[in-house]
Amino acid sequence: MQQKYSVIKAFSKPFLDITDNSFIFLKIAGAFSLVLALLSFVFGQTFACTVPALINKTFCPSNVFSYIVYLPLKLFILSVFLRTWYDNIYLQKQIDFSYFKTNIRSFFKFFGLLIVFIAFNSLPALAFYLLLVRNPNPVWQIELVYFTFVSLGFIIPFVSLRFYSNLALLVENRPWRSFKEIYQKTQFKLSKIFFSFAVVLGISLLLFLSVNNSLKANVFEPLLVYNILGEYLFELVFLFIFTLMLNFIRVQKESFE
Repeated sequence: MQQKYSVIKAFSKPFLDITDNSFIFLKIAGAFSLVLALLSFVFGQTFACTVPALINKTFCPSNVFSYIVYLPLKLFILSVFLRTWYDNIYLQKQIDFSYFKTNIRSFFKFFGLLIVFIAFNSLPALAFYLLLVRNPNPVWQIELVYFTFVSLGFIIPFVSLRFYSNLALLVENRPWRSFKEIYQKTQFKLSKIFFSFAVVLGISLLLFLSVNNSLKANVFEPLLVYNILGEYLFELVFLFIFTLMLNFIRVQKESFE
């Protein structure tokens, strides 16, 4: 018997899980936003560096090496935050000093999952870029191979949506379901899963753009205070968006158990 899939629950529960636990979210995300903001200041990757009028007034080194170091560190801190949120909200684990001390291995495991998740969901952007920069080839066979390869960048992330529930199982250190089992449970539901994911992603992008444009349009003196507050708010929104994605994955697991 086919399980029912609620689209409304799929795109609303990720938000409700945050609002219902708003104090916990603000407490955990507030602390991690501070760490991320400090990291951005140390490496000169603050929000102010994206405002053209402030680049020359802010520490913004154009050093590729520093960015290569900064990005993995930021993603690892993000992994620790998401792992902490998931364990506290969904697995009811107590968060204290001993928690961080005994879960170092799980933080690195989550870091690996996060890299894979970001890489998979970056494929459409990469495919679109390859279409923009391509030079038409007179040999139709080469053109066919090229378009087949590029189209995979759109198809793979789309199809992988139905297997998101396995990511939640990996986070919980539980054996994941076979692809056959997931395929049977999600049969004829891919369009619903995609729509609910698109709603969550769309709202996340609107929130990001709204905060980004608002901060850029309201620069104030002193610039140091603007930079500190802007960076902190930017990191808080950054964590909020990724929390939504993690909550969405959790909802997929709940929907097909």
